[in-house]
Amino acid sequence: MSEKTGDVIKLEYDFDTSKNLEVYMPNLKNWYRVTSREFRSFNGKRRINEQEFIGNLYKYGTNKLVNSKDYKSDKPVEMNWKSVRRPGENWD
Repeated sequence: MSEKTGDVIKLEYDFDTSKNLEVYMPNLKNWYRVTSREFRSFNGKRRINEQEFIGNLYKYGTNKLVNSKDYKSDKPVEMNWKSVRRPGENWD
């Protein structure tokens, strides 16, 4: 979302964003702290202050509710970013 492109909406949060928000990453076998924007869109195990959270699932960066069965699990729902190598970077 960017003001420069006119994409300005107030995201809905049906949880306290000031609490400790975590998602479970099964491939890493651990819980990881995330931002409230990532938390509301994560299609997997979520918890707030060590307590399981079962709540609405939103498409990333929008207020559109989605069904978890329609998307890959253990990932944010349609988070449109791609890791790209910068000129001069050497990952080898």
